[in-house]
Amino acid sequence: MDEQQQTNMHIEELTAKLALLEAENNQLKRTQQSIAEVNNNYLMLHYLTSNIQDCQTTQELWETYLHNLSDCGFNYDHVALLLPDDNEQFTTKLTLEDCKLTQTTVAVGDGYIAQAITTKASATSPDNLKAAVPIVRKAGVVRALLLAEKASGIFFEDLQLLDLYVRQTAATIENIILNENLRQFQELLGRQLDQFVMLHYVTKAIHDAGNYYDVLANYLTTLCSPLGFGFQKGVLYIFAENKLQKASLEDEKLVVMELEAFEGQLINGVIKAKRYELSPDRSHLVMPLNSCGNITAVIEINHDKEITPEQIQMLEIFAMQTSSAIDNTRLKLHLEYLSFHDPLTSLYNRAYFEKEIQRIETESLYPAGIIICDLDGLKMVNDTWGHNAGDKFIVAAATIIKCAVPDSAVAARIGGDEFGIIITGNEAQTIEKAGLKLKHELERHNASLPDIPIGMSIGWAASAEPVEVIEIFKQADSQMYRDKSLHGKASREYILKMTKRHSDVRL
Repeated sequence: MDEQQQTNMHIEELTAKLALLEAENNQLKRTQQSIAEVNNNYLMLHYLTSNIQDCQTTQELWETYLHNLSDCGFNYDHVALLLPDDNEQFTTKLTLEDCKLTQTTVAVGDGYIAQAITTKASATSPDNLKAAVPIVRKAGVVRALLLAEKASGIFFEDLQLLDLYVRQTAATIENIILNENLRQFQELLGRQLDQFVMLHYVTKAIHDAGNYYDVLANYLTTLCSPLGFGFQKGVLYIFAENKLQKASLEDEKLVVMELEAFEGQLINGVIKAKRYELSPDRSHLVMPLNSCGNITAVIEINHDKEITPEQIQMLEIFAMQTSSAIDNTRLKLHLEYLSFHDPLTSLYNRAYFEKEIQRIETESLYPAGIIICDLDGLKMVNDTWGHNAGDKFIVAAATIIKCAVPDSAVAARIGGDEFGIIITGNEAQTIEKAGLKLKHELERHNASLPDIPIGMSIGWAASAEPVEVIEIFKQADSQMYRDKSLHGKASREYILKMTKRHSDVRL
């Protein structure tokens, strides 16, 4: 081999080595580029993961998540999240519209999305333009499903990067959701604590009220006041001695009226079911109040927004704690009414009449006047037509008295056939006018030709100066007996005559 051949071989060896070095250099560049891409991806993932960690609420979390996938590095054409509903079906779809989170309801059919949910692993559409990546909790439950689309196609490396991002952020997502749930629970506990404190004070105020009407006023105020439940309007329906009462607040004043029947079908349904009912729009609530197993009242609530389960729960506790207060004070009021009223005429009885006489002297309620009325012919009516006719005779006389005396007067049946009327203040100075009006009403009644005309002897007396009221009573009683001596016999004969005439007409 000559020198030229050796030189050529040496050149070929150097050329081969140079080519090898160039190939190794290119490989090194590709490796460096891959490492740089990996580093960039990891830096991007680190940034995006940190970005999510700053979120405080689930809404902020999902907004940031979708923003990261569409704009910050991943650059997918379209991204969305599927969340499970109460039945663990992925029907809630979240998307970003003008940088705002939008929620819609969708149905998930068969295909790559269903495959990702079932297998709990990433899946792509047959054309590799769409991907579904599950976000799985530690317990193996799918928390959400990430949906991504890219017109240029989703390759293995893209899916691998998505999987890595999801795994890195899964724990952060759980922590954010857990922290939000804890905050909501703490807020709920705080509200419930405030409401329990409120219930304690308003329940105590209702029980301490004692008076039936004060209890009703406090009850309705609690339902509607901002310091109580804050409902727009509250009404109470109370069963009271075979009567139905409706209590409401009108211009912050208690209004109680008697009804023939309940207003609305919802209330009748509650009474039958013995449990609360809520309207479909959740703004109208009717709740029964039970005492000793019986429904004694019904609460009706109307609100300008939805009534929450939390409010219903607190209202049930309130109703349970206070139903006895309404029932007890109503029973107390009824017993007081019976103790001071005549059951036949509904006028006050002798006990209340004597109590008012004592009050005049104790509180110096002068001027004071008394009218005494005694029925003429009651015994004759009882003996001739029976005690039922006698009772009607007494009731008719009581009705005449009610129509004739002032509203402020105390009219009482103080004996079998005797009535007493107490008038105080300025009206007592015109006691004679009241007595004459009573006689006029008596004449007007008899002029209407009733089956049994009413005979009544009337006397009155008054004093502008403080005196023993018994002296006023004696004066009125004496005048009544003078009236009876003058007209009593004629009155009885007139009753007998007119009653006989009515009997003859009927025959």
